[in-house]
Amino acid sequence: MIEWRGGLNAFYQKRIVTASLQLAAKSCGVELELIAANKRLAPVAFARQLAMYLCHVVADMSLRDVALEFGRDKTTVSHACHAIEDRRECPIFDRQIEHLERHLHRT
Repeated sequence: MIEWRGGLNAFYQKRIVTASLQLAAKSCGVELELIAANKRLAPVAFARQLAMYLCHVVADMSLRDVALEFGRDKTTVSHACHAIEDRRECPIFDRQIEHLERHLHRT
């Protein structure tokens, strides 16, 4: 039986997590394996923040669920989401994020 959380099943959320990681890695030009590691290099950390943000926004995952998926604390996910939201003030960055969100909605 598939467990339902927040209106989306766990299988769909796993697909979004995987797709978000892949998309963030590709769009930031970093290796996927580095995002899952504890590397704190700026491009890797940003890609990780982006992937967490996309999971929270596109899959409507709670901060807690995103934290569990990424092996992070809920406050870390909250910080990541706020960091991406703050950068969306820039119209160019906002359009890039909208493009990534549309891509994930098709997943």
